[in-house]
Amino acid sequence: MADAANEFTQENAREVERWAGSASPALARELFAVLALLDENGALRRALADPSYAGPQREHVVRRVFADKISPEAVEIVAHLTGRRWSDDREFTDGLEHAGVALTAASAENRGGLEGLEQVVEQLIAFKGVLDGSHEVQRALSDRRADVEAKTQLAHRLTPGASEETLLLVEQAVLSPRGALVGRLVDRFAEEVAARRQRWIAHVSTSRPLTDDQRARLQEQLNTLYGKDLKLTVDVDPALIGGLKVQVGEEVIDGSVAARLDELRQRIGA
Repeated sequence: MADAANEFTQENAREVERWAGSASPALARELFAVLALLDENGALRRALADPSYAGPQREHVVRRVFADKISPEAVEIVAHLTGRRWSDDREFTDGLEHAGVALTAASAENRGGLEGLEQVVEQLIAFKGVLDGSHEVQRALSDRRADVEAKTQLAHRLTPGASEETLLLVEQAVLSPRGALVGRLVDRFAEEVAARRQRWIAHVSTSRPLTDDQRARLQEQLNTLYGKDLKLTVDVDPALIGGLKVQVGEEVIDGSVAARLDELRQRIGA
């Protein structure tokens, strides 16, 4: 079940990647606001996820309902997600929540690169630690009858110095847990943000150990290729006969096949 949920999250993150470069807390907050509205309005939620209507029809409803309520960019994201085929309305709203978290992570990345992402993960984990250490705090933040402003202020006091992205995710978990325990939701948000850190780590497999010079040149080439300062991890895999395999996020660059072809060409004198 956990693997399936992880695949679902990754798929939704890819769905909104086209907007990642301009992601901001304000944009993610708009998606969460739409999510809150749909959670309260069952008729609209079911209509937007109804597979008996064509995707373009559902997208048209989104543009008509939200055009003057959220930014054009947020409208396009919600319309894009609405146009997908969902098994039911809960899966649709879960997808919208994942999109909001993905854009919050992208905002942290835009602000501070790998450090921005790590900051959010660390702050979410710290907040979860506070929850785990106090049943009183758990009850206060889980009380549905409690005043929204009071719960928000308490959450902020428990996350001193937190980034705007962290505060947004904490508020979402506290004010709109959607049936989940606040602590578990914070854990899941932290995992989703942490998954984006893999885009900054180059996992390299090579047939033999690299010299310091080779490692430095590989680091420089990968930084140039991806346009950012990647972290490099290197493992030796003798099965890669003269080859090199690099994985950054979900992208894999496998040079082992090319190496074998070159070796064959040399042997036959081609």
